Amino acid sequence: MFKNLMIYRIGPDWPTSAESLEAALAAEPFAECSATQQRSTGWVPPRGEDHGALVEVVDGQWIARFVIETKSVPGEAVRRRTEEAVAEIEKTTGRKPGKKEVRDLRDDALQALLPQAFPRRGQVTAWIDPERRWLVLDTGAQGKADELITSLVRVAGKGFEVRLLHTQETPQAVMAAWLAAESAEALPDAFHVERECELKGSGEEPAVVKFTRHDLATEEVRQHIAEGKLPTKLALGWQGRVGFMLTQALQLKKITFQEGVFEEQAGTKDDDRFDADVALATGELGGLIDDLIEALGGEADPTAFPTPPSGEAAVATPTPTTTAGGHVVSGAPAAPDDDAPF
Repeated sequence: MFKNLMIYRIGPDWPTSAESLEAALAAEPFAECSATQQRSTGWVPPRGEDHGALVEVVDGQWIARFVIETKSVPGEAVRRRTEEAVAEIEKTTGRKPGKKEVRDLRDDALQALLPQAFPRRGQVTAWIDPERRWLVLDTGAQGKADELITSLVRVAGKGFEVRLLHTQETPQAVMAAWLAAESAEALPDAFHVERECELKGSGEEPAVVKFTRHDLATEEVRQHIAEGKLPTKLALGWQGRVGFMLTQALQLKKITFQEGVFEEQAGTKDDDRFDADVALATGELGGLIDDLIEALGGEADPTAFPTPPSGEAAVATPTPTTTAGGHVVSGAPAAPDDDAPF
């Protein structure tokens, strides 16, 4: 549970209650792709039980789960079937199909082959902290996050606003300062630098330097920073309990809980394991996120949500910058990224 985190700030007028959220999510339950359907999304019980609750409340934290299922047909198979159909038309009628007819034949070929395609399924766990007003998604793929938020926008009702969490200082600037420091005392007490990072230069063809299983408190690393290379990823540890990779976009990746963190619940019955996992994971990660926000200079105005023009909804998709991003969605869906990796 929770291998990657994307952290969003929820607007002041939402959420209302776990019960109202569950009723909203019930409007878009997950159903498997039909024989000729390429994509299906929806919400499933996070506990994994048939007909279970769509929102679980554990120690005041809300947990939901979103599923994305896709079916794809190899392009080569579609091309061959289309060419066979074109050849048959030329043979029987003596004419060559036009561009529009070929497109229609390609669509027919795809529909004919889809029932043979195997579905591929991915899921995203959504953690809502109603007190801190966080929406935390267990994914590192922006496309998946966008699809989940788009579904929330459709069902959550008036007042739902969400944007990526902003900090006063960018993660990239702070990571660079930590790597450039000659003493570990420059880091906050809660964090320590591990042995992996990626540095990237500027320009049209920027140099990229990767360190793996390498001491980062060296003159070599400091020289790279002095030359203008900036960290895009940095492995960190938090209080000796959680390891993770911090990115320039304020994403947490490769989250690992250190040995001993979950030992207390080793003998927990299966029926209670879900609650124990959620309580421990959200408790640890909640503290980590609090300390990380503080290390990055504190959160930028948590009440700042752009006001959309009259009669319109604000939608601002994130862009690949060195800041913490600026995704804001309010009242209308954003277009999903169909090419998002799984």
